[in-house]
Amino acid sequence: MNIIHLVRFGITLSIVLFTSSVFAQSQLDAQSGDRATQMNVIQSVLDAKFAERKILREQILVAGKDEVEELEAELKEINGEIADARDSFEQLAVGSVDLGIFNNDSGEFDWRTEMTEVLMPIIRNLQALTEKPRKIEALRSSIRSNNEKLTAANEAIAAIDESLAAANNVATKQTLNDLQTTWKDRAQEFSRNIDIANVRLNNLQTSNGSFFQSLKTGLVEFTKGRGLTLALAIAVALAVWYIAKYLTKLLTTRSKGEEVKTFRTRQRLVQYTFSVLTALLMTIAVIVVFYIRGDVLLLGVSFLVAGATLLGLRHAIPRFISEARLLLNLGSIREDERVVYNGLPYRVAALNMYSILKNPELTGVVRLPLENMMGMVSRPAGKEVWFPASKGDYIMLSDGKLLEVIELTTELIQLQNLAGTKTSIPASDFYNMTFDNLTRGDKFSIVGTFGVGYSHQSISNNNIPAQLRDAVADALTKTDISEHVISVAVELKEAGASSLDYWVCVTMSSDAVRSYFKISRIIQQTCVDTCTKEQWDIPFPQLTIHNQ
Repeated sequence: MNIIHLVRFGITLSIVLFTSSVFAQSQLDAQSGDRATQMNVIQSVLDAKFAERKILREQILVAGKDEVEELEAELKEINGEIADARDSFEQLAVGSVDLGIFNNDSGEFDWRTEMTEVLMPIIRNLQALTEKPRKIEALRSSIRSNNEKLTAANEAIAAIDESLAAANNVATKQTLNDLQTTWKDRAQEFSRNIDIANVRLNNLQTSNGSFFQSLKTGLVEFTKGRGLTLALAIAVALAVWYIAKYLTKLLTTRSKGEEVKTFRTRQRLVQYTFSVLTALLMTIAVIVVFYIRGDVLLLGVSFLVAGATLLGLRHAIPRFISEARLLLNLGSIREDERVVYNGLPYRVAALNMYSILKNPELTGVVRLPLENMMGMVSRPAGKEVWFPASKGDYIMLSDGKLLEVIELTTELIQLQNLAGTKTSIPASDFYNMTFDNLTRGDKFSIVGTFGVGYSHQSISNNNIPAQLRDAVADALTKTDISEHVISVAVELKEAGASSLDYWVCVTMSSDAVRSYFKISRIIQQTCVDTCTKEQWDIPFPQLTIHNQ
């Protein structure tokens, strides 16, 4: 677990919780100012409802059977309104005391209800951040709704007044008067609701003056309570992390005589095991601190984070196990073995979250994420050649070009001919090319062909090969590459159509590779000079070719 991420999470959580505490305190201060006014308003509503209920009960006693049912329904509705008003009055009177705890509920266990209760502190604290704006909007919505109802009630009263003026029947007028009284009561109720909402809205909107006092009070309470709990949790988590780090360092110290490969495997096993255990112990330690401190909100947050983490790891565990096998050098690809990547052989230099592939002959390395190594298979390299050429080698292509290898990277191979012209070839294409490396061995050979006329057939098997060999060897000793000459051989190759063709082979050490074409020219020049000296005929086609 990254300690920086832990600290950031703690700071962010502290800010959210502190802000919610400050807003909650500010709202409590605002509500205390208008509590007496609200209780007076509700008391007046209760008095009116009591009087209305008394009248309604008296009417039920003298009413006929047909009217009793309707009057009892109205009485039930009034009783409900009185109960709601009493609850509101009692809640205002006791302040922030939660009256819901006095309601006994002996129902069966419901895990959804229990989970809701665990998460409720988190939701309430988050709701506290927007509680004041939501209350203001709710009051405004209530005012708009009651204004609409009041307008409709006034219109209804006006219509009833018109109906009364037009009525000429006593019974009809009595019914209209009763209906008018009902609508006037409704209009008064809507008006009272508007007044109460306006009082609450005004108190909420003018409560900003005590914000700094609420801020101070909230800061003190947060520091003594939840802030201290968070500080203790972070301190305990850091202690666990430092102890685990110390033990990891202690157990990953290389002992004398221990092989590097064995040490690496043991080191990684300890590191990754302790990383998992450290994360688990830090989580448990934080939860224990929250439990001992009795902070239900932080305990719920910690369980929520732990559960989300476990759900997120559910699909990652199989991949994690496969990657752990690779990291412990127990998978299909292992350190110091040979693997082919993008058509080139590499040595697995290091297996880690970003693994390193390196070819000893190439400049640069290939760094791959661990997930890209999953499908690869390596094998022991032994003493195999890692690349067909090294820097400074001379190669002979199939078309007879002699090129020097001047730069090798994981992407490009740069070549240069004897005239200094440079050519670049992709590394994978170069690796698959067919060519002769004249530098890798200790020596190389230059082979030429020279023809002598058939008129010297009698000495063609003995004298001519010997004299040509001695002449070529003598000519090479007079050059600056004489020390690199290993052997000179001349043999009759075949009887051609117009000449007796001789095979001339000069073997040189690899240090003289730059003189490859020079040696070829010396062979031909020496053979011509020897023929001229010994008065040997050179067939016309052969002479024409050399003159060119």
